[in-house]
This record gives sequence, structure tokens and C-alpha cells, in this order.
Amino acid sequence: ASLRRGTSPGAVHHADAVAGGVLSALTTDDARLIAHSQLAPLRAHDGLERSLQVWLEHDARLEQAARALGIHRHTLRSRVAEASALLGADLSTFPARAELWAALRTARE
Repeated sequence: ASLRRGTSPGAVHHADAVAGGVLSALTTDDARLIAHSQLAPLRAHDGLERSLQVWLEHDARLEQAARALGIHRHTLRSRVAEASALLGADLSTFPARAELWAALRTARE
């Protein structure tokens, strides 16, 4: 969804910006292209993307996510470490997890 601009160049109506929210910016073709590009290294590894999705859905809690996936928590820990290496991102940090979450969400849109 694009923001409706006011009469001044670059002006955006507050109500329009709030209604769409920041996440609405992730629905553009450019955002999807970036997300697919970022996730490409994961997609070459069977089940890795799904494991990360479930892990993030469980607030990066290994025990709960592993249970939901039907795997051992050490297996999931290994998958997260593998993804960190593939992405070149420290997934123990919130900014890296937020970036991954945004990419996964955008790729699904």
C-alpha cells in the first residue's frame, strides 16, 4: 500500500502513515526482491527456512520451537548456527533476528 501524499512534496498524512504501519512498507516488489535475495542461502538447505520461521515464532526459544518442529533442541541450535553462518549474521542479536523475521515475512507476502 502506498502512502497518500499531501499537497506539499514529500508530505504524508499522519492518519495514512499510521493506518498502514511500518510493516506495510514490506509489501513492495523491491522489498520482496531483497527478501528473496537475503533468504537464498537458506533455501539451498532442506528445512532450514522453516526451522528459522518456527524459531522466530517462538521468540527464539529453542526448547519450545524444537518441540513444535518435532526435533531435538540441539538439532535446532545447530540449524540456527548454520543459518547464522550462511547469512553472515549473529542471530543471537535482536537486530539480526528482526532482519531475518522481516525477510521471512516479506518473502511470504
